[in-house]
Amino acid sequence: YCIEGSSLADMTKEIVKKNGKDGTIQVLNMLAEDVKLPEGGCDIIVSEWMGYFLLYENMLKPVLEFRDRWLNPGGLIFPSKVRLLGALYSDADFWKERMDYWDNLYGYDFSSIKNMVIREQFQWPERQHLLPEGLITTTQVLASIDVYEATPETLRDIRSPFDVRATRTGNAHGAAFWFDATLEASASVTLDTGPEAGYNHWSQVIWYFDAPLELRRGQRPQGYFNMVTQEKGTIDVEFYLTFPQRVYKMATDQNPDTIYQDLHERLVWERNFALRELSADHRWPKTESSSADEASPSLERLLECLLERVDQWIEGKGTRRRVSALMVLFLFGMITARCQAGRKAKAD
Repeated sequence: YCIEGSSLADMTKEIVKKNGKDGTIQVLNMLAEDVKLPEGGCDIIVSEWMGYFLLYENMLKPVLEFRDRWLNPGGLIFPSKVRLLGALYSDADFWKERMDYWDNLYGYDFSSIKNMVIREQFQWPERQHLLPEGLITTTQVLASIDVYEATPETLRDIRSPFDVRATRTGNAHGAAFWFDATLEASASVTLDTGPEAGYNHWSQVIWYFDAPLELRRGQRPQGYFNMVTQEKGTIDVEFYLTFPQRVYKMATDQNPDTIYQDLHERLVWERNFALRELSADHRWPKTESSSADEASPSLERLLECLLERVDQWIEGKGTRRRVSALMVLFLFGMITARCQAGRKAKAD
């Protein structure tokens, strides 16, 4: 059986049939919670439920319930064990680009904006593809889950000490998190999503500090990590360092939508925002063959139009107007994010 709760089930059926397996694999377009298998249950469960911060997608609970209802004694589960891991991360280039950048913006001092950047951009964990050379400490196992034994209750409140060792002298700019998963039967294979494993679908999560943390090689940063799943399915995350200095980060009501995506995904989102909010009053020009009901213009065309407007605005080539144009673009990004948050809060 292939269980798929979304409309992707229709495409799955086509793929199964095209490969001559429609007599063997039955695709069920429903949630795992609603499935009723024939007498005899199943012998193997395969589910890719892992998400950002391992548990952000809140998909392990249905797997455990399905296990209790349908898995036969001695049956197998893939993956069978998962671990959430963390370490401190150094990213001087990122800090320079996102923070030191404001110290000298075309000859002007914009450093007053730094505190707002910290509040806006460093409040929550974000998704990034991290580099192995950025790891500045050893790795700490924050949670270890045996999928054969776990229960929803054991997942609801995860608490772990954080005790690592600095592998070199330098600045830690944030805490990095990832997971690994073990697929085990007669042989064992581990899926590693950490920075040292290279590019992968899940990438990693990093939670930037409000200020760089100075470390000396051999030093032992210590603290704790908490992750609590609420009844509504959102997650509260807490990370606290007590040594060598106090660092406290708290994020509530987290889910996959709250993880800041990489630049490409962010541009795609802002493109869709522009199409929704600006196309209706014809601020974006349309091609001769297009109409209000036709397909949206491409991202390249939208960016081209935006750059044309900016070029027209700063035609005088003055430094002050260049700074003003940069601020307008910066504020547009902030406004789009606030609009998204406002609409989501209104919908909730």
